[in-house]
Amino acid sequence: MCSGPDFLCVGMAKAGTGWLGDQLRYHPQFWMPPVQELAYLGRNAPALRSANRKFSRIQERARKKRKPGKSRTDERDVAFLRDITACTGEERSIDKYLSFFRHKGDLLSGDISPGYSTLETEVISALAARLPDLRVILLIRDPVERLWSHICMWHRNGKFDDTVLSTPFRFREYLNDAEMATRRSFPTTILAHWEKFEPIIRFRHFFFDDIVARPENVRSEVLSFLGADPEIAGDGIPASYNRKSQSTKLAMTEPIKAVLAEHFAGELRACATRMGGCATKWAAKYGL
Repeated sequence: MCSGPDFLCVGMAKAGTGWLGDQLRYHPQFWMPPVQELAYLGRNAPALRSANRKFSRIQERARKKRKPGKSRTDERDVAFLRDITACTGEERSIDKYLSFFRHKGDLLSGDISPGYSTLETEVISALAARLPDLRVILLIRDPVERLWSHICMWHRNGKFDDTVLSTPFRFREYLNDAEMATRRSFPTTILAHWEKFEPIIRFRHFFFDDIVARPENVRSEVLSFLGADPEIAGDGIPASYNRKSQSTKLAMTEPIKAVLAEHFAGELRACATRMGGCATKWAAKYGL
């Protein structure tokens, strides 16, 4: 095992990263960090909000009397969180980042952070130099469905004003101004960015469509790519498990769908040519 992470999953957001995290977290050959989306590598001075929230909750529970039968926090998780939160706001350091993963012991481990889809070239080069066996996974989803899923999540979290959907004109203006709709929603751009580093980094993409249609096959392929045994299943977690399946979603009206299809028309066609597979069917869903 390497001294740092064995793999990165660089997104895309809302394309199966939660599914991947669950499949690996409950697999006996992996130890995964206690928070998903560490996002340490994405900024010069990492804010580490998720890690700090998680560590604060653990510390608060420790101050209270433990209830009978309540499971004890994994000491590796606590040590990991103590290490990484101590670096909040400090200048990003590849050496420190690698050291966080010493807590994995002899198990496989990695960082699932969709924000890494646009990771700076110099950071990727530094990782490649230090981690010659690093694997990188990109999960890809139809950009129309992916962005709509993201909008639904923002809405659930109170970060999206659904009056934007009142007219196609307003929604079109929103798409033209929204950074997430322009920077991290185009799979061909993300794919080209990461493929520049092959073969020094072993890189592979998987389709969200395949995760939905044939989860057992995708799980097996992912485990093999990461160096784990695909014949070993996770502890009680079926390949089809999706903890977000019951999340409330906004209804996509036909006028809004048409705006999204127009916004991504060129990308949908480029995905079919560039990636093949499931992507060859995306444009036809929108009459393109």
